[in-house]
Amino acid sequence: MLCYRTKNTILLKQGIQGGFHMGEAAKKLTFTADHQMYFRPAYSIQDIYGKEIIYNPKLYAEDYQHYSEDLLSLNALTGRELSVVGNTPVVCHAACATKSALRLLKKAGLQLPPKLYTYQNEEEYINVLKLLSKQNKRMIFQYPHPVDKVSTELYRVDPRVLAYLCDKRNIPELVPSEYIPKRRMMSLEQIIEGKPQLPFVLKTGDGRPTSGGYGVLLIKEEKQLEEINESFGDLSSIIVEEHIPYEQNISIHYMANKKGEIEFIGKSEQLVTDDGSFCGSWITTDYDDNIAEIIKTGYEVMKNIANKGYVGVAGFDVLLYNGHYYFIDLNVRFNASTCGLLLYNDIHNRFGKKFMRLCNYDWNNNFDSVIQIAEEFVENEQFIPLSLLDPRYFPDEDQVTKIIGLVIGHSSEEVEDILEDMNRAGFILKE
Repeated sequence: MLCYRTKNTILLKQGIQGGFHMGEAAKKLTFTADHQMYFRPAYSIQDIYGKEIIYNPKLYAEDYQHYSEDLLSLNALTGRELSVVGNTPVVCHAACATKSALRLLKKAGLQLPPKLYTYQNEEEYINVLKLLSKQNKRMIFQYPHPVDKVSTELYRVDPRVLAYLCDKRNIPELVPSEYIPKRRMMSLEQIIEGKPQLPFVLKTGDGRPTSGGYGVLLIKEEKQLEEINESFGDLSSIIVEEHIPYEQNISIHYMANKKGEIEFIGKSEQLVTDDGSFCGSWITTDYDDNIAEIIKTGYEVMKNIANKGYVGVAGFDVLLYNGHYYFIDLNVRFNASTCGLLLYNDIHNRFGKKFMRLCNYDWNNNFDSVIQIAEEFVENEQFIPLSLLDPRYFPDEDQVTKIIGLVIGHSSEEVEDILEDMNRAGFILKE
């Protein structure tokens, strides 16, 4: 067994000719303390949930189809919150915990957790959960897992509460009716026969969680209905929702801690593709008076969620149109923008830069080369990496490195210039 040692990191690997392998048992990584100045999140996971817990951002494999067909991007998400957990151990994919990636995160000023429980496949992942369950640990799950695979005693928040809050059918029970689009439940057959007025929105109504625009379809033409199949979800239970031709698409973020206290975390201006898929956001902890009422309504929604027994963070997607606003989705978990928002104030205070854009990048060249190039943007105080996934851990997938991070500047124009520089360097922005 080879032991790679740096000043701050010990990473165990088991060498195998022709690829990377870490053995059947997941490895626990331990970091020693040093005196580097790290960015401090406004609230750490310990502040929100308390001590003696483990953070688990992983989506269960059987639910992958409801999120994205991009397996590498899904696994890159398991490393996204490493910098805001404080002293809370984290379960993450080994591809996000390589020696070079963790070293870059630390160089960027991000504090890493003291322990990482890593895995490389679903069998190793389940073994990690079984091990922690035997040790009577409690875990923060972002997504409910099958009851036959994971003991309910492992959850910090009741899995029935998580399942209820992930179910889009329950939004009307949490949001005042005047702030949600008109909706009704229909089967696909009823939709085809009834021909609702175009355009309209379809959402999965089978209770399974979705994210990033997946499980949502904007129907502009009737022929689109003929293309829908079981991969979308239960076709006998679909949410048919009024289409809102929005002027602004934002997400407002909150946390409810273990004491039941609710705090506003910040706002993100969401960037979406033509088909509605999420591709990044502009983030800030400030807000204008024109959305003050929305923030107030968001507090009430978060209070309703906390009253169900939830502890944690959430982001609410809101569309603004013609002087009115509509809550179109409740993402009761860490969102794409949450980590950046928790770090926003400290980054702003250190660099004096208040314009920050969350970006998802692909890198088609060698993984080791992206570390070197990304480091240059870090040294220039232009980029804060949050997660880097090494595709060599997935030999059957396209060898595309996945990078999540914040591009920062004194103005939106400066950020756009940095985006162009990164594009010329080989970073392919998802858009």
